[in-house]
Amino acid sequence: MAKRVFRLPRRDELTKEQRKVLRLPKNGQHLVVGSPGTGKSVVALLRMQELGNAENVHFLTFNHVLNHANKNLLDNEFSEKMNTAMSWLYDLHWNIVGGSRATYHQDKMPEIKPHKPDYKKVSERFAYYNADFTGHSLIVDEGQDLPPEWYECIESLHIKDFFVVADQNQQITEEYSSKKKLMEVLGLENDEVIELKENWRNTSPIAAFSNYFYTDKTSPKPQLPNRPSVNTPILFEYKTIDRVKEQILSEYDRDPSKLIGFFVANEGKREWWAKDLQKDDQSRKYSPPVVSTYFSSQKGDVNIEFNNGGIVVLNDKSVKGIEFDIVFILIDGFKPISNDKESLMKRLYVMSSRARERLYLLKSSIQNSILEEILPPENETITIEHNGKSTQIELLKRRQL
Repeated sequence: MAKRVFRLPRRDELTKEQRKVLRLPKNGQHLVVGSPGTGKSVVALLRMQELGNAENVHFLTFNHVLNHANKNLLDNEFSEKMNTAMSWLYDLHWNIVGGSRATYHQDKMPEIKPHKPDYKKVSERFAYYNADFTGHSLIVDEGQDLPPEWYECIESLHIKDFFVVADQNQQITEEYSSKKKLMEVLGLENDEVIELKENWRNTSPIAAFSNYFYTDKTSPKPQLPNRPSVNTPILFEYKTIDRVKEQILSEYDRDPSKLIGFFVANEGKREWWAKDLQKDDQSRKYSPPVVSTYFSSQKGDVNIEFNNGGIVVLNDKSVKGIEFDIVFILIDGFKPISNDKESLMKRLYVMSSRARERLYLLKSSIQNSILEEILPPENETITIEHNGKSTQIELLKRRQL
């Protein structure tokens, strides 16, 4: 395995906006918004570095993969205080009611359906047990993917200190909180919300492609970074899946220090590809890559090594907040949530913006993909302005594989 640079930036490497965020008071309710690559997770993690030695600080994320990546970035220094928001709530409830194996059915989390808490009943239980968590502080990453009821339930514990980072255009769950809802729950006015605007993850072509799927009609599209690149995103139309496999493995063999994300539509495809990419009978320049993956039944047991090169196979629900050097998106098999095409645009926005250097889309030549219907038309271009100079770049090239 080849080592990969995976670290938090030093303070002197931060933007002026990010340093402003780190000067926010330790107490109170704060909301930081920004598009992908603007460093929302970075400022949240740096705040955890500053406050983590306090006993009652908790760092919460939306999914287990992001939680694992964040722990790695902090060298597992605060692992016991970092969890997914839902796991933390379930554990907290269990401890407050004094749950045991003998009283499991009586004391388990009240749910509307599996994995969906009945927040009203949970709040009533907290009140019954006089649960008071005054003095506790929460740092919440990807806060838009938690419903308003989650925040209201937590506030019933008398928690007053919230530091939330969010981007409402990255909502890919059926239950979520818009920027407006987060402001209402946290009791904030417009001028109290801090926005990060400078993208320091994506190249200009990748950011321009991602912006094509920006759906927020109330805000302008994110600023494009000044990171020119000849690597325009490419849509490969393939005839056989063997060609897809060869494309991904060949990309890794060019530079084993790169971490490649391969995103697919569902669990069946994720499981199949995670196994098939490990079966390579071709002669290569370098040793075979480590192919890792994550699925929901693993819970917090994530084995992805973000500080090494390799290939990571994930469905789109698991990619929030993380980044890869190179991203492949297999667009076959995606379906809209509640027949809402906007949900597909948000999912493409999230997936494509994970790529730092190169982005590839893959599509079967014999199957139709609903995602193809929302891709930029052939030869669609955008003009980028930097330092008084205008450059036209193509949003998406199309190639046969």
